[in-house]
Amino acid sequence: MTHRQRRRILVASCAAATALMVAACGSHTPSWFPMQAQKTAKTHAPDAAPATSAAAPKPLPANNLKSLVLSNEDVNEIVGLPLGDRSQFDSPTASASDYSTPDCALTMGITKDALGDGEFTAYRTIRNQASKDDSLVGMFSQNFATFETSDKASEIFHKAYATLGHCNSDTIAAKNNPATWKILAPGPFNGDAVTFGALQFTDKNQPLGWRCDHQARVKNNVIVEASMCGWANGASAAAAAVDQISARIPPPDKPAPPAPAGFLAPNKIKSVIVDVPQASKILGTNLGDSSTVLYPPAPRDFGDKSNCSPLEGPDSNSFGIDVDYTAYRGYDYREAKDNYQHIVDQQVATYPDARDADRNFRNALSGLNGCDGALVPGETGSNVQFQLQTPNVTDSKAQWVSIGITDGQQGAWRCAFDFRTQSNVLLAAKVCQNGDPTDIASQIADQMAASIPK
Repeated sequence: MTHRQRRRILVASCAAATALMVAACGSHTPSWFPMQAQKTAKTHAPDAAPATSAAAPKPLPANNLKSLVLSNEDVNEIVGLPLGDRSQFDSPTASASDYSTPDCALTMGITKDALGDGEFTAYRTIRNQASKDDSLVGMFSQNFATFETSDKASEIFHKAYATLGHCNSDTIAAKNNPATWKILAPGPFNGDAVTFGALQFTDKNQPLGWRCDHQARVKNNVIVEASMCGWANGASAAAAAVDQISARIPPPDKPAPPAPAGFLAPNKIKSVIVDVPQASKILGTNLGDSSTVLYPPAPRDFGDKSNCSPLEGPDSNSFGIDVDYTAYRGYDYREAKDNYQHIVDQQVATYPDARDADRNFRNALSGLNGCDGALVPGETGSNVQFQLQTPNVTDSKAQWVSIGITDGQQGAWRCAFDFRTQSNVLLAAKVCQNGDPTDIASQIADQMAASIPK
């Protein structure tokens, strides 16, 4: 399946429908796809957090709800994507009965039932999204509900979210759409902040690569939920958003702990990429064509050698089958799209911590039995094959070369790979040319690694 095909799966089949977690059309519309969207022309500046705390803070007035809303600039900074299409909705529209498993419906987003069927004094959803080539790049939602008292908000919050743990690993779908989702809800669900998500599956029951991550929190008389849907694990973005919103609700929060040393934030992922001028200088050629993708390629179908797919470049399974990474970027450079002597590919993925990055690095290199010397097909319609090579693996680095075979004869075309883990990051550099490009791939990988905090 190509990148474009994977993206187009998310496009709704009915006119003017926008998919967030499923493509919603018809009378039963989930809360993340309201039937009557009202475009907002401008955003609200946040009010300052109170300077002092009280033993029993006053409830946030319903007419102050707008002070909690994150601006476009806040959202884009948090998620690391330009999500400029913004809409506002003033009531939740989905019900638990709209889903195949009503008890788990809340894992797909706020429902009427979860908020006490209208016991809130004010409600608002603000949604930011962006599309490319008719497919969603990402969608971020912030949802707010105020109640008369903090006790009422706490009661409704814990009643709604306390039982979600039993939904973990179950599947769920909207009744008006066949798309199936795997629920990610390991818990715990007994505190004032809860985290959960859902991973979309293909019609072959494999992860599509699109997932939605949520964090919900109750503070004072307010329930807040933020969700990030995209081609990466958005849990850190949802958590950061809820932290910023919570700071605007009295009383003041305790300062958040600083990010650990040697941590690359998801919204800084592009800083790792070697740009076109520098890559051109390294190769001594003008790389005039470039392209970018937001998710890894699908595993390649090599028949009985399909386990060797990572040796033609790390794929979606290499970076985590449940879309474990918090951000991903892939870049391809060459002289011209259809006329080139060199290919430079770079892949970068960030993870919640260094352990997750290291675990996925190890997993990506396991299961390569029978791959050394294996012949696999090149591009569709080409008579070129590639002879694979077992990686040379050190503690945090793997290097290997694939050799072009034309009409059964070894040619000059080679592709060298340098795959590494550093801090909370996985990176890969691939260089193809006539002749051995191993040193060039290593040089590009070295420059990528130099941009990652240690």
